[in-house]
Amino acid sequence: MNTQLVRIAAARLFLLLGWPGCAGVAGMAIALALLAWVHQTHQAARPFSAATPSTLTAPAQAASAPLNPILPHATEAIAILRILESEAKANGLAWPQAEYRITPLSDEALSALEIRTTLKGPYPQLRQLITTLLDKQPAMALRELALSRPNGDAIEVEAKLHWTVFLADGWPPATQEDKP
Repeated sequence: MNTQLVRIAAARLFLLLGWPGCAGVAGMAIALALLAWVHQTHQAARPFSAATPSTLTAPAQAASAPLNPILPHATEAIAILRILESEAKANGLAWPQAEYRITPLSDEALSALEIRTTLKGPYPQLRQLITTLLDKQPAMALRELALSRPNGDAIEVEAKLHWTVFLADGWPPATQEDKP
């Protein structure tokens, strides 16, 4: 009885797909099995002891180690603003205004440098600036972007940007054991 159901299902599949479709399904099944085999042999060949004792750290150090080289400190806020301004001017954009504030570390978020800028210039240069800044500063995020231009023929756009640069200040947060 079971073989009869398999024959019926195979006949229906053949009617739906034909020889080329059945050959494609068989090829995909073989490719999937080959991929699983390659993945399994690659995992087996990977040495388990890749970490040396010098790379192993204590749990408290492991939590803060990745953030320290990447996240800047609040004392670098003016330098970050100067970098933003110089990159904007290097891309041919006008920098009429900027305002910033530092938000402290909370239970919900890291401390951050919030920057609101207005830039004016051609759209391709604005895109280039955003790409460059996000590539150069991994701790930076573009929170908001509003573009406007006076009419459809205008080449220049006015962009209002809201950047956030996450800071290392106060990280890692104090645990109950650390508090007096």
